[in-house]
Amino acid sequence: MSRASKASPGAPEGPSAIGRSARTIVARELADSGRATFPAGFLDRVETFATELALWGSKLNLTAAPDDPVEIAFHVIDSLAPVMLARMAEHASLADALASGVRVLDLGSGAGFPGLILAAACDAEFVLVEARRKRASFLSVTAAAMGLGNVRVESSRADSTALEPVFDLVTARAFAELTVALKAAAKALRPSGHAMLYATPAQRPAIEDARIGCFDPPRFFGYEVARGTIGVPHVLAVVRRR
Repeated sequence: MSRASKASPGAPEGPSAIGRSARTIVARELADSGRATFPAGFLDRVETFATELALWGSKLNLTAAPDDPVEIAFHVIDSLAPVMLARMAEHASLADALASGVRVLDLGSGAGFPGLILAAACDAEFVLVEARRKRASFLSVTAAAMGLGNVRVESSRADSTALEPVFDLVTARAFAELTVALKAAAKALRPSGHAMLYATPAQRPAIEDARIGCFDPPRFFGYEVARGTIGVPHVLAVVRRR
């Protein structure tokens, strides 16, 4: 049996129970980090998101373990990396990336990481691009359930979307082709806009080598995300469009 159809030992049963458990883990991790404050109702939205993911997940193959609250919490916390890093003095340059009025394009939004989670955490305006129609439907339904009025979902491919340079920020997490993501960002970003790529340390050389003429050299922000009792190192790569 695949991991997607078998919960971890001791995992709660039923979407609502999974949602509550994921919320508890996220709340604990955020409290332990002490790095950021979130708007009222944020944890309610996380619980709603986790419940919807557990309900839809195995049917649409959204994630490897949609019935495991530990895995859901891991992806939620990872999605929040820009918000949490921005509260650290040495990463203050990230502070305005998701401010009110900022327009964000999230490429290959899939299960809603990071697009739906970031939209629940800030006042920026989000467009989520997802080529697979069923996943796009999941994103639309879940955004509505979470009460996210700052989200619009487009069902299209990032490399075929008619992009215009109207966005301040482009995000991509677990995106298959880094070069495709950067080329799409080059089309979508205003001058001085930024692309944020969620990556592992092993992917850093590929990002450094994926030079697109209109971008400055990438900056890398390292962080660690708890996966149960294990800390997983990740990297946020940020590139500025000239």
